[in-house]
Amino acid sequence: MKLISFPALASFAVIAGAFAQSTKPAPKRKAEIEEIKATGCTVPAAQAGCLLLKTLDGKTTYNIFTEDPTPATGIVIIVDGKPHQGITACKQGIALDVTQWESTGEKCSR
Repeated sequence: MKLISFPALASFAVIAGAFAQSTKPAPKRKAEIEEIKATGCTVPAAQAGCLLLKTLDGKTTYNIFTEDPTPATGIVIIVDGKPHQGITACKQGIALDVTQWESTGEKCSR
């Protein structure tokens, strides 16, 4: 009959413990917003060069970044975009990179 020495038993326990821990399922990741579609009024932000889109329901304000042409202020537009990655100099609203926008032809009411 062969006896197992303590160091060999300890090594087995460490290996078995590591294996048991590695079989745990990975924690679920939070769903990330990939695309945003919104309709609202364009208004100037407090910071120069920044443009905001206030949704028509008044619940959300986006800080929008667009390629040329930039929408005028005071009009209703529909935007498609993605959350902006990184920091911005504009301190108002949720930063949004606009992939496309179009005017509804309406002006914002005050």
